[in-house]
Amino acid sequence: MIKCSYDQLKDILERCGIIEAHNALDYFASWEEPDRSAGIDMEATKKRICELIKKKGLKDKTIAEKMGITPQAVNKWRHKGTFLVIENLYILSGLLGVSMDDLIVPAAVKKNYCLIERH
Repeated sequence: MIKCSYDQLKDILERCGIIEAHNALDYFASWEEPDRSAGIDMEATKKRICELIKKKGLKDKTIAEKMGITPQAVNKWRHKGTFLVIENLYILSGLLGVSMDDLIVPAAVKKNYCLIERH
């Protein structure tokens, strides 16, 4: 646990963009995080992966060679909706330079709220 003053916490939350003034002394913070119990939005995840591949300029053949699969298999999960096994998703995240969480789109998010009161 890290201890910090009210002003330090306020500064951190302002820099993260998750805080707004509630009244003269109090602040209200809110943020979203994946609701992992809801699962994965497969279509949105596929779109995100395709966008990241395009942005990185990778070709199916290059991805296939790095993953030890055929270019046809890459094409199949990119365009026909079949999906990757976890190990390949892990390798792909490394090829794209992102975390696995950055590849996966959750089916739902949950909102978190916090009132920060100055005493």
